Amino acid sequence: MAEDVFGIVGSVQAEVFRVDAVEAEGGFGVVYRAHHQGFRAEVALKCLKIPTSLTREQRVEFLRRFQAEGELLFRLSALIPPIVRPLHVGVLESPRSEFVPFLALEWLEGETLAELVARRRGAGKEPLDLARAVKLLGPAARALERAHAFPSPEGVISVIHRDLKPENLFVARVHGQELVKILDFGLSKVKGHATQMAGRHSADDALRAFTPAYGAPEQWLPNRFGPSGPWTDVFGLALTLVETISGVPPFPEDLQAAFGACIDPARRPTPRTVGLPIPDALEAVFVRALAVEPSARFQTIGAFWDALERPLGLHTPRFGEGASALDSVVPPQTDVPPPAARFSAIPDLNVEPQLVRGRRLSTPAPFHAELSEIPLLGNDIPAPSSLELAIPAPSSLEIDVEREDAPSAAALASELDEEPQPLPDRPPPAAAQPVLRPAPRRHSRFADPGRLIGLAFLIMVGDVAYAFLVGATLSLGPVRPVWIAAPLATVGLAWLVWSLFRE
Repeated sequence: MAEDVFGIVGSVQAEVFRVDAVEAEGGFGVVYRAHHQGFRAEVALKCLKIPTSLTREQRVEFLRRFQAEGELLFRLSALIPPIVRPLHVGVLESPRSEFVPFLALEWLEGETLAELVARRRGAGKEPLDLARAVKLLGPAARALERAHAFPSPEGVISVIHRDLKPENLFVARVHGQELVKILDFGLSKVKGHATQMAGRHSADDALRAFTPAYGAPEQWLPNRFGPSGPWTDVFGLALTLVETISGVPPFPEDLQAAFGACIDPARRPTPRTVGLPIPDALEAVFVRALAVEPSARFQTIGAFWDALERPLGLHTPRFGEGASALDSVVPPQTDVPPPAARFSAIPDLNVEPQLVRGRRLSTPAPFHAELSEIPLLGNDIPAPSSLELAIPAPSSLEIDVEREDAPSAAALASELDEEPQPLPDRPPPAAAQPVLRPAPRRHSRFADPGRLIGLAFLIMVGDVAYAFLVGATLSLGPVRPVWIAAPLATVGLAWLVWSLFRE
């Protein structure tokens, strides 16, 4: 078992992570197994070994960059599932070191690709064949392809791993299935930051930003071969694939020997050079992917993997391109209009829409129509199963789309040795028929004259009631209320008589 370098086993870090055991140790960090007390789930704590020579200001700057890498990793894993998911970034409270940045990651059950290769070799089994290895690593390759063209708030950016090797590809077992996860995404930049801040640039420094046995020429000699890029991950993934199918590392682990073999054009670690029989077309793919000059390699992981899968008859879907076939709601496609048909729309919808030479009903804005496809009904006119308009339609609307692939009534009848049937007569549109309004009821004629007579009666009752209670007649200046009531009653009675004999 690896040593508890930081002395944190049994402690609780960041208030929620109970550290249970040490899982692994490398030159740049220690991996602890911990229990998230809030989620009640196992997590992995990746704790970094940072030089003690860093000043306080350098530590603050390093932590800022480390947190930025953690944020980027979180965004990557949200879109690209094969990238291991981060849960937290912070600094440990260690009795043995003043500054220990750590990254909490999802816990994975399984083994690294390096352990899988070593286990098969130890059990006397043959390494994975090329087709199975390409199929296993396909999701990781497509994940790298997407990370190299990753959409971010700042635009499309290229996130390079820079340290691809079998130890950084984890074969996780989830519900009986094997899923490949990419580890240490972005930590190569963190290693570079730490090395630069500590002022260490020697080739054998444990904090260098790549593993020597899997480094690309431009990582060894950037002044000669140029900067790292997606082509660097092409080189690392090709080396990893060669080791997976051969069972041995393509380059020696010795620092100087690895450097010499990496930049020597005559010593390319392709499948044939390590003793594997392989077709010429596939050998040529590896020769190009492992070229010393970056400009001679595949410039993208996608191009490299397509060239591998095509001869093998394989296809690994890409991440983040288009809607999934399993989506429960398919977004509308506004760029390509769906097939349309001719129909007439009436506001009161009393007329059945008429369809000609079409199987799917669609309407332009501002309409919204839905029509399920149904088979032809003995002639070339399909009937709709449902029609739904989002807003009232205009009095008439016609959309004419000819469909050359729709069979005519004569063609269908000739196949069945029948005479074509004429189209059934349809009733005229409702808008063309006379609109009849129901006659008003008889008693509604007496409403207005009755209101005048009632008003006159109320005025007279009010006048009598006032005189009885007060003992004096009511007057509105020189006008008596009865003078108003009498004309109103007269007009109302005359109007009532006229209504009785009007028709």
